[in-house]
Amino acid sequence: MPYIVGTRGPQTLEMSAGSIQSTITTTTSTNASVLVSLSTSTYRSVNFSIQAVQGTNYNITEIKALHDGSNIYMTEYGTIHQPSGIATYSMDLSLGNLRLLSFPASSNSTTFKVVYSAINN
Repeated sequence: MPYIVGTRGPQTLEMSAGSIQSTITTTTSTNASVLVSLSTSTYRSVNFSIQAVQGTNYNITEIKALHDGSNIYMTEYGTIHQPSGIATYSMDLSLGNLRLLSFPASSNSTTFKVVYSAINN
């Protein structure tokens, strides 16, 4: 049965206008994995830098996101796949949290390292 193998983090640097954080998640599932969950009452926007590793396959991408309490607006850019894509990403609002979701392309062990800066409301 596929499952999340481990999660480490977040490590946090709090600042007056927001915070910089990092986390590591490893999964062996193609189901959605929550990589980051942030309170919508605390944070309005966030910039993610995501590195995914699956064996000798490496990816990096950037995602910017903003929410208005009901909707999420995001863009993904600067993506590099070496040699091929490992995962896709989306976001949702769930129980007062803005969540970054990953969808791995295979059930091989995949590790996601995320460094992000979140800006307060």
